Amino acid sequence: MRVLCAVDGVEAAPGSSVEIPLEVVNTGQVIEGVGLRAQGALEAFTHARPERVALFPDASGTLTAVVDVPASFPAGEHPLTLVVTGNDPAVPVGAHTVLLVVGARAELSVEADPAVARARRRADFVVEVVNKGNVLLDVTLRADDTDRTLRARVTPSAVSVAPGERARCTVEARGPRHLVGSDRDRPLRLEAMAADQQAVVPLVLRQRPLISRGLLTVLTLVAIVGMWAAVSLLGIRAVLGQDPLTRVAPASFFAASAAATEGSGGVAGAVPKDGAVAAGVGGVLSGTVRGAVDSQGVGRITVEVVRQGRHGPVVVSSAATQADGGYVVAGLLPGAYHLRFSAEGYDEVWYPQAPAMDAAGSVRATAREVTDGVDAVIAGHDGSLRGTVTLADEDEVVTVTARPAWAGAEELSPWETTAGPDGAYTLPALPAPGAYELTFSADGYAPTTLTERVLGGQERFVTDVRLGAGSGQITGRVTDGAAGLGGVAVSTTVDGQAVEVGTPTTGPVGAYVLAGLPTPGTYVLTFTKDGHASRTLVVDLGPGELRAGADVVMRGGAGAVTGRVSDASGAGLGGATVRLGGSSTASVVTTLTQGDVGSFMLTGLAAGSTHTITVELAGFAPATVPVEVGPDGRSAAVRVTLASAVGSVSGRVLSGGAAVGGATVEVTDGRLSWRTTSASGTGAFTVGGLEPRRYTVRVVQGARVVGTALVTVTAGGVASQDIDLVAGT
Repeated sequence: MRVLCAVDGVEAAPGSSVEIPLEVVNTGQVIEGVGLRAQGALEAFTHARPERVALFPDASGTLTAVVDVPASFPAGEHPLTLVVTGNDPAVPVGAHTVLLVVGARAELSVEADPAVARARRRADFVVEVVNKGNVLLDVTLRADDTDRTLRARVTPSAVSVAPGERARCTVEARGPRHLVGSDRDRPLRLEAMAADQQAVVPLVLRQRPLISRGLLTVLTLVAIVGMWAAVSLLGIRAVLGQDPLTRVAPASFFAASAAATEGSGGVAGAVPKDGAVAAGVGGVLSGTVRGAVDSQGVGRITVEVVRQGRHGPVVVSSAATQADGGYVVAGLLPGAYHLRFSAEGYDEVWYPQAPAMDAAGSVRATAREVTDGVDAVIAGHDGSLRGTVTLADEDEVVTVTARPAWAGAEELSPWETTAGPDGAYTLPALPAPGAYELTFSADGYAPTTLTERVLGGQERFVTDVRLGAGSGQITGRVTDGAAGLGGVAVSTTVDGQAVEVGTPTTGPVGAYVLAGLPTPGTYVLTFTKDGHASRTLVVDLGPGELRAGADVVMRGGAGAVTGRVSDASGAGLGGATVRLGGSSTASVVTTLTQGDVGSFMLTGLAAGSTHTITVELAGFAPATVPVEVGPDGRSAAVRVTLASAVGSVSGRVLSGGAAVGGATVEVTDGRLSWRTTSASGTGAFTVGGLEPRRYTVRVVQGARVVGTALVTVTAGGVASQDIDLVAGT
């Protein structure tokens, strides 16, 4: 049994269906009932049409795999293995793996419950950020008060939401003093932004007065009675008064194809059997088909054997070339034949190298002998390469260059184009079939190179490319307001690691340089010195940017806060970011990674002040705690415990129930990948440090995917998933 498929990769939009045709050739000696089943993350959404096809010996038929992609299925690359079975459905006779690329669909929504809160000065709103698309959204949130009367704070102000998941945040709104009168509505808007998505939810702080209207009425009546009593006593006959002003609160404002012709057992009559003999008795013709451009073997070329019949040419047998261009046609009666080579995207050619049968030569088949070397060279139509390249800076121009990568192509000039504003590019009119080396370059970015092979007439989609920028630098000077300040520790975090430099006390006093910073990126610089209030500075670096003039003024201060950050078991957590809130001067420090691991100190705080401390660390949920600095400038030691925000995947690699050791296991979310190797003897594997979301787990052998599954990882949880390899691999 031989399985042929012209589709190696296909793109699908969420909520759509794609069809993958497979041609099956019965190379056996008995009639086979051929079926199809799928293995992979999309297995439950794949079915075959028709369910089964009956094939006579040497006959071929078509099975179509129909994949119905759910609207919320994660975006990215998902391998799908199509397993072809014979009369026994449990025994596979062939397999083909297709890389299904699910397109991205982003949809963001924000919900608030309640949207109206009644309070005197301060109210908290609980808001949920909902990801209704199929890609991970990094959402930033901002509260906007159009009347500029409220002070609002969003905690946290940035969240990552997996497809189909929700994230909760709190909006704290504080209004001005409202002494007397009616309730006053103070509106604000919460804006959520992620990539090109934006969602807005209106919120209202219904502020109650300190003195309600009822109490004000009682006091007014008491005053009136007192006035009348005074009138009676003093003999004043009339006293004028004025009704208190009243206010009325305004009303609240508030996107089928025709069924493919079913392959059927009717293919059994596709080739006339006049004079045909069994493969072991008849003659055999074999050879290789190569491309005219790069002289490499070309697969999926149809080879037809034609003899001159009584009423004209008759096709007596056919075959298809393999990936290396080789082919074999068996079961031919002794005699002379003509061979025709053809495929979509290629010029038809007759052996040895003729455009038509009249000018072609013949090949003689001999009983029980193999006639090899029946080779041909086929010319392909021009192909094209298309794809998308992304940069952090959308204003930069990306140049895409294609250079021929086959021997003897040095004299050919490269093809060059530039990517559009959306990053899309097309390289048309490329000689095919042939391999090309693609280079992506832009000012300030490190170039990226990859190799793609284009078949005859093929419009090939290239994997999306993202360029990384060169390193940057931040320079500046620290002063006390008048002169340079030496002995200041200037620190930031690069790829999760703390980087620190100090300002000199002689020469260029107060100057500092932070070099070798990955770009583009945003860096939070922390300036600390004993006896001075700590300072922080946020600096945005563009691709390869050298930023100068990041100057800071540090004032003296006396108060300090000390504490320790640990996990649920009490072990100290080093490298955690500690942010101070409630101060006119922001302060950020990092917990110790040596010695008293997890400890930190914030200095330069005013005595008798109140603050909040927010602790963040990759792999853990952030935590915020209040802290008070006493009149003596001291505070009680702060203890912060972080809960794990990551999980892991574990399982075993099996083949027919037996453990497989040394297999390469890959866990991917479509953007990032983690790899490990299954244990010898048990086949066990574990991949940890995974953020909560859905992942594809697959076993790879070289460039082939031989087993796959879809799992959901929860915070602090372990997702268990065994991988059963495709039989025959």
